[in-house]
Amino acid sequence: MNKPSRYYRPALWLAGLLSAACASAADETDRILVTATRLAPEQVQARGHVTIITAGDIRDSTARSLPELLGREAGVLTRSLYGNNGTRASVDIRGFGASSTQNTLILLDGRRLNDVDLSAVDYSAIPLQSIERIEIIRNGGSVLYGDGAVGGTINIITRMPDKAGTTAFIKAGAGNLDSRQLDAHVSHNSGPVAMFVGAHGVRSDGYRDHNDLDQYSLNGDVRYTRQNGELFLKAWWDDQDLDLPGVRNVNPGLGIDELSDDRKGSATQNDFADQRGYSLASGYTHYWDNGAEAILDVGYRSKNQKAFLDDYLFAGEYASYLDSDLKTWSVTPRLTIPHRLLGAEATTISGLDYYHSRYDSDRSQSQDSHDQPIHRIDVEQQTGSVYLDTTLVPRAGLHLNLGARLEWVRVEAEDKVDTTAPGGAFASEAPGYRETDWVRIFEAGAEQQLNSLASAYIKASRSARIATIDELFEVDPENFLQVFSDLDPQTSNGIDIGVKYTRGKLSGQANLYYLRLKDEIHYDPATFSNINLDPTRRYGLELSGSMTLEERLELRTNYTHMRAEFRDGPFDGNDVPLVPRHTASLQTIWRQSPATDFTVALNYVSNRYFDNDQSNDFGEKIPSYMTLDLQAGHVYHGLRLAARVNNLLADKHFDYGVRSTFTPGVYNAYPLPERTLLFTVSREFSS
Repeated sequence: MNKPSRYYRPALWLAGLLSAACASAADETDRILVTATRLAPEQVQARGHVTIITAGDIRDSTARSLPELLGREAGVLTRSLYGNNGTRASVDIRGFGASSTQNTLILLDGRRLNDVDLSAVDYSAIPLQSIERIEIIRNGGSVLYGDGAVGGTINIITRMPDKAGTTAFIKAGAGNLDSRQLDAHVSHNSGPVAMFVGAHGVRSDGYRDHNDLDQYSLNGDVRYTRQNGELFLKAWWDDQDLDLPGVRNVNPGLGIDELSDDRKGSATQNDFADQRGYSLASGYTHYWDNGAEAILDVGYRSKNQKAFLDDYLFAGEYASYLDSDLKTWSVTPRLTIPHRLLGAEATTISGLDYYHSRYDSDRSQSQDSHDQPIHRIDVEQQTGSVYLDTTLVPRAGLHLNLGARLEWVRVEAEDKVDTTAPGGAFASEAPGYRETDWVRIFEAGAEQQLNSLASAYIKASRSARIATIDELFEVDPENFLQVFSDLDPQTSNGIDIGVKYTRGKLSGQANLYYLRLKDEIHYDPATFSNINLDPTRRYGLELSGSMTLEERLELRTNYTHMRAEFRDGPFDGNDVPLVPRHTASLQTIWRQSPATDFTVALNYVSNRYFDNDQSNDFGEKIPSYMTLDLQAGHVYHGLRLAARVNNLLADKHFDYGVRSTFTPGVYNAYPLPERTLLFTVSREFSS
């Protein structure tokens, strides 16, 4: 079946649900329990710099994808590679460069999306329309959610059934680059039963040649409420086909400048990356009249990835085809109890997390030889942890938080090699690998209300991350044999100090942070292997604020001064590549009338060192850039019509590039789109 028909399939499935649900009679019900977060709104005090992005904020934003939206917050960086609806993008809290995906913990409804391999989180499968809110916890979340939250945690919480009645929504859009999208959802709540079903589809040729994207997804949430509890079932399904355009090469010595002469071109017409997956989560929430709550839930996620990278120079002799399956079971019971501690009001969250992942990856020379892979990698990873997190109020205006987690990770891996497979004549088999690591994680914070307008806080934390299987599986640089390397867990100790200010419709926050890292896991271009780095550090200043004028005009702004440095070894004092020192954003929202609104957004990112330039001596940097985005919306006879222009001034920029370690002045880059347009029409229904 061709791609356009697959693109519209979710909408066809949802059409029947929309019409049936809108015709139903609804009874009032007030109870919908939240199980997607471990951080209640009243518990954000004493946890440092926390940002909550609401559905309203998302609606007002000019961002077209989830990474774009996140990248406009203080202390958060993004790298887009292709700029095609967030596919293969990475999100980086506090400057971890090439290893950002492994140092920023991404959650969907409280469940981990970071996998045991190096694959990026697929943000394009999460439409903005399906998001209820997003929690960003900088330098935090490790106690509540586990390892990998070194820079911080982002919990994406999707829409749940509305509290009463039946509502529905449909949105269609089209734009340049042959882009089309369709979103729809329906929510129905009648008596004890509530449901939410959403569908998303997007089709785009992309800015670059050979960068077509077909993406669609379905998600559902069904709940049955009893007098003192709730049963729930959540499901998610996504399907993505993506063509990979590769890099644009700049080689002054040979007079090559593809970045300027053929910016949209592609030299990798055979490369692609496809992904299919689904997830299920089910459980029961029980609550008591005193506010205590117990949740017992289990989850399952399955993902298949197929990718092909041709070599284009040696008639496919060194091409690579990957077919990987990842299946993860999780059990995450927890208990929240309000109580008194040392005479003070307190709330304690305690729980157990268990994840069991099975990763099977067949790596062949081509699709034609996929049934005879060169390497067949089998990995089993088990993670178990116990945690305790307490927030207490010893006196009016003072909040304290103290939490700890003990976590163990056990990895077993084996590599089976077939030297008779095409391209496998010189392949070597990695010896079996078994390793168990223990990590200890802590967080402690205090926040004091100084007066009716301002408060101050301090927070200390210890976090950790474990190496992924792709970081372990590599070629030994000394003997050029395949091995599973033994990498130590990475640890980080950090501190945040900040102030918050609110006066009427004016609010602001300033935050200073410092992180000291030991055994940071990083790719070394000199040895072509992953290593534990000499000590590194991150520090900086984050400022954010908002102001509303005359009810109609709202200003929101962020600024970050960010430093990521080596603090020992041969690169002592050098900057970590891919981390800009300055980022800023300014967003203006003008609600001209109840039916008409306008948004203008200005975004700035300063220059930074190329990937692989740990020595900081390449002589060039990834240039700074500034983009201007506009959005206008108007409601006409129940239809919301909207037009959005991103990068209005058509700035020719890129946010990822890698230097050559062999030839001076040579680098590869991934150019991002110039001006893009999107027109949408949407409507809400209710009964």
